[in-house]
Amino acid sequence: MDRTELFLALIVFLLAALVYETGDGQTPEFIVIPVMLILFLFPFYIAGSAIVENVVTE
Repeated sequence: MDRTELFLALIVFLLAALVYETGDGQTPEFIVIPVMLILFLFPFYIAGSAIVENVVTE
């Protein structure tokens, strides 16, 4: 993962966190579900990508 991908992933994660923080109980489900998926799955994707690119060698 190069710096550009990491930077864009960080932007997406922070925007999702911002949406989560500013949302209230009236936020529609079609907005809440993708935001929660991004917040909880993106760190695992980033870690997995870093492991695969740096540790696994063929």
